[in-house]
Amino acid sequence: MNTLHLFSSHTMRGIIRIFNLQTEKTLLLKSENLTKDIQKIRFDLDLGNFPNRELQEEYEEHGLEIYTIDPLLIAENNEDLDKLLQQGEQKLEELDIPFYRY
Repeated sequence: MNTLHLFSSHTMRGIIRIFNLQTEKTLLLKSENLTKDIQKIRFDLDLGNFPNRELQEEYEEHGLEIYTIDPLLIAENNEDLDKLLQQGEQKLEELDIPFYRY
């Protein structure tokens, strides 16, 4: 069985989900390097530098404990990340999950 692990040496592209476990509010972001970008998101949130102010303020108020930051969708080799992001947003909208908006 050949499986890829998020922290393997293979660079994976896809869509990252930041999910608030209390409110179920979600932010989806496209990524050319899931491992690097997940670490950067965590770093930016911890330093108070995340660009989405609403999410940053909630993070500062409640802390990491109420959030998950993980890959939602893994892209194939040349798959269009904009389309993949749109598909992810449509799927979550169908499930009536609220979004953090920029």
